[in-house]
Amino acid sequence: MMEIPIFIINGFLDSGKTTFIVDAIEKDGFAKKGRTLVIQCEEGEIEISQEFVDKYNTTLIKVAEQVDLTPEYFSELATRYLPDRVILEMNCMWNMNEIYFPEGYRMAQAITFIDTSTFEVYYNNMRQKFKDMIEVSDLVVFNRCSDLNKITPYQTGLKLMNSNAQFMIMDDNGITKKAFEDPLPYDLNQEVITINDDDYGRWYIDTFENPERYKDRIVEFNALVTISKKLPKGSFIAGRYAMTCCADDVQLYGHLCKESLGVKIKNKCWVHIVARMTFEYSDEYQEEEGILSPISIKVIPPLKNPILDLR
Repeated sequence: MMEIPIFIINGFLDSGKTTFIVDAIEKDGFAKKGRTLVIQCEEGEIEISQEFVDKYNTTLIKVAEQVDLTPEYFSELATRYLPDRVILEMNCMWNMNEIYFPEGYRMAQAITFIDTSTFEVYYNNMRQKFKDMIEVSDLVVFNRCSDLNKITPYQTGLKLMNSNAQFMIMDDNGITKKAFEDPLPYDLNQEVITINDDDYGRWYIDTFENPERYKDRIVEFNALVTISKKLPKGSFIAGRYAMTCCADDVQLYGHLCKESLGVKIKNKCWVHIVARMTFEYSDEYQEEEGILSPISIKVIPPLKNPILDLR
């Protein structure tokens, strides 16, 4: 039995979710590829008409309460309507982590839409909701974006919420392109790439997005030492804590440093490290991770601003 792909479309009210769904069904030829079941969990300004439903081989179901989205309910819909795909238009006030799909469904893609014109207001006042949506997204689209400067200052914080998500912008004409392409705040052409304290988060993300830039390159930066019994003997994590949402949401972002070069370091001490970067595949994270082979390590006083505030 073929699994039913389910596409999750998330975002605040009037961020462009329904418009995207209508366009996708019309332009992607879904009607020729079987039946589409749309589950709509909130109603915005744009409505899906009965004429559209009939024309494009679509079934529209409206759900008013999150408690109704149970595995049994999804199974019932699959049996009743025999859809070839399901599009779930989420209510962003609902908790995506509390929704479970039964056997027979597979997650195809999760997309979050953000209205650029209201982004800053929502981001500053409902940060946790943004984080909840972005964390589960494969793609984040800044809709109605005519000025990149409105979102560029937030790129590090957004990417740390989900470093695997793709961030795109869409202008008023529906043209899309990558959201963040501004120059790096450090010089890759130097023999030793120097990472300033405020640029650590940007560099950390780029080591995952563009590892080829740093393979066999020498980098230097200030970092907090984290020692754990779970790590190989003699190694430690060189990283920084960053706040992407609120004071209670602080996480460590760092790379494994293979050895201490005999320098007497303690857990939670600060160091200035010069190291050569290589990359090794991680079975745990299913991707390549940066590894630091130190050239020099020097214990330093704690930084004036030890936690990167990316809010």
